Amino acid sequence: MKDFRLRKLLDKTESVALLQGFAELASGSVTLGIADERDRWLVAHPAPPGDNSLPRRARREREAVADDHAVAMPIVIEGEVYGAVYASPAGLPFLPLLHRVIAMLAHKEMVRKSLARETLDRYREINLLYHIHETIGACLDLDQVVRLVLEESIRILKADGGSVLLADELTGQLRVYGSVGLDVAEAERHLIGMALSEKVFRTGKPRIINDLQHYIRPGDAAGVQLVSMLSAPFKSGEQVLGVVTLARTREGEIFTAGDEKLLSALASQAGVAILNAREVEARERKLREQIEALRIEIDEAKRQREVVAITETDYFRYLQENAQKMRADFDI
Repeated sequence: MKDFRLRKLLDKTESVALLQGFAELASGSVTLGIADERDRWLVAHPAPPGDNSLPRRARREREAVADDHAVAMPIVIEGEVYGAVYASPAGLPFLPLLHRVIAMLAHKEMVRKSLARETLDRYREINLLYHIHETIGACLDLDQVVRLVLEESIRILKADGGSVLLADELTGQLRVYGSVGLDVAEAERHLIGMALSEKVFRTGKPRIINDLQHYIRPGDAAGVQLVSMLSAPFKSGEQVLGVVTLARTREGEIFTAGDEKLLSALASQAGVAILNAREVEARERKLREQIEALRIEIDEAKRQREVVAITETDYFRYLQENAQKMRADFDI
């Protein structure tokens, strides 16, 4: 799937003016048009042709095609077909030049948008990592770390939901520790052979799965609207502590390699915070156990002192003397 659409790469007003300018070069009446990757007319002069079968053939066959009345040439940019240029009649001498100009304009805009997207991605990454460092990095409560990781990753990556799974410290098995929006761990149960979180946990490497509708078990499609999932491991050094998995449910919105890199960076920051929070929990648990043991010792010492205090009273000695006298009287 291409990252850009032709209608996003060509300015409509400029494209209409371009077709009009070339049409004026012809001695007679001509029809020019540009069709997109779905064979819809983006612009045309003087009006869109009624038949779009020729651009469809050019796009599918990836070469110029013609009939008795018209010709169409595919618009290919970096190996991908984005649409087609249409001209009628078929023998217009300027058509190759028009085709090259349109492809050049589209490619130029693609490069500009790619640079802008890359700059935005870098800004998002820096901003996110700074925010994570300031908030999650200083947090020592595990529940709060998990909540912040989910909320921030879902917000920045525009996901519809996500889950955090952490390895149990005793068994080493993954268990759900937090979920926001769509419960990804629950959604994974409806997929055929797609335990994405488990695979990422075992390999320690992030992974994207798109076109998830193909993996939904028969009968579950009505209740599970998954389009794309992205998962990244929480790591501290070489130790994998768990995974964070996000999902999108809106048709056509998938995760990209840039999203994967960003979530991996976030998970790397959070992994340190998770380890620190768990160490704090372990110390607090040990401290509570020590306090409980000390309380028991104090209670035992207090009980022994009370026993000693009782046995040293005159009344207790009187009871002992009477008990001895009774045993003597009854030969006990």
